[in-house]
Amino acid sequence: MIKTLISKFCIILLSGIFFIVGCEKINFFSRPYVATVNGSKIYLDEYQIKLAQKKAMLSNELLSNQGNYAKRIEEEVLDNIITEKIMYLRAQELGVAVSSGDLEKRIDEIKNEYGAGFSNMFIREKLNFEQWKEALKKEMLFERLIAVDVNAHINVSEDEAEDYFNEHHDMYRAESKVRVVQIVVRDLATARKALQRINSGADFLKVAREESIGPEARQGGDLGFITRQIMPDPLDKTIFNLRLNEISPIVQSPYGFHIFKILEIIPAKIKNFAESKEEIIADMRAKKEEAAFISWLEALKAKAVIKKEYAVLRNKLK
Repeated sequence: MIKTLISKFCIILLSGIFFIVGCEKINFFSRPYVATVNGSKIYLDEYQIKLAQKKAMLSNELLSNQGNYAKRIEEEVLDNIITEKIMYLRAQELGVAVSSGDLEKRIDEIKNEYGAGFSNMFIREKLNFEQWKEALKKEMLFERLIAVDVNAHINVSEDEAEDYFNEHHDMYRAESKVRVVQIVVRDLATARKALQRINSGADFLKVAREESIGPEARQGGDLGFITRQIMPDPLDKTIFNLRLNEISPIVQSPYGFHIFKILEIIPAKIKNFAESKEEIIADMRAKKEEAAFISWLEALKAKAVIKKEYAVLRNKLK
């Protein structure tokens, strides 16, 4: 929820960098600015970069044929930067910060998640690592600010959760699930031979261990319990049309040729409160956090002294 809110209200995405490295070389005494927030300046060059990034995502036709659409985009971008500035100043006020060690730890986590694709991401998206790093640091700062100044004050009692469950119990269902084993091979001929072996009495798990190329082959092709829409079509449709212990026909997917068998079926059911409690509390907390964030941000905006330099905007954006 924190990341969703930040993405929605703060617009700090990997491809939307607010600062550029070259700003360090600019003469700050002559540097024009487009707005101030509590006396803190938002500089024209920073705004122009953000605006260019936004417009690059839109077609020229859209920008030229929609009347005042381009003007609304300019105002929206400036308002988003002002919102970021308000939050940044609040973080300073509370002493919320991100250390270099914390930042490096987060970067290492992202590298581990992406694996070899991490470096390729910067090439593919044409991102500068230092700019991306600075944007990530700001995102972490805002995450911590919201955690401290908003979410720390949110509570959901068990009584609240139980009342909510009594009113919305139909929402808390345990979906039907099946325990499925599979054999996946690269070519149709091998799949046909495997299916023939099974139909002739060979043990499915043994054939899976010997023939399957899937990572679960060592476990006899056991995929564990899955619910609907976990597997891509047509695999999902095939699996959930099978009866207990039934062997599927051969099904092709982008991964190869599959044969499935259902080992166990657990039907759908309405969960009781004890089974649903953690999910309900998480749902309620998320809703409270979102509402609290909106109220918190509006209160900060109401207290902030915001001055837009319209003369600079008119002269410099022509």
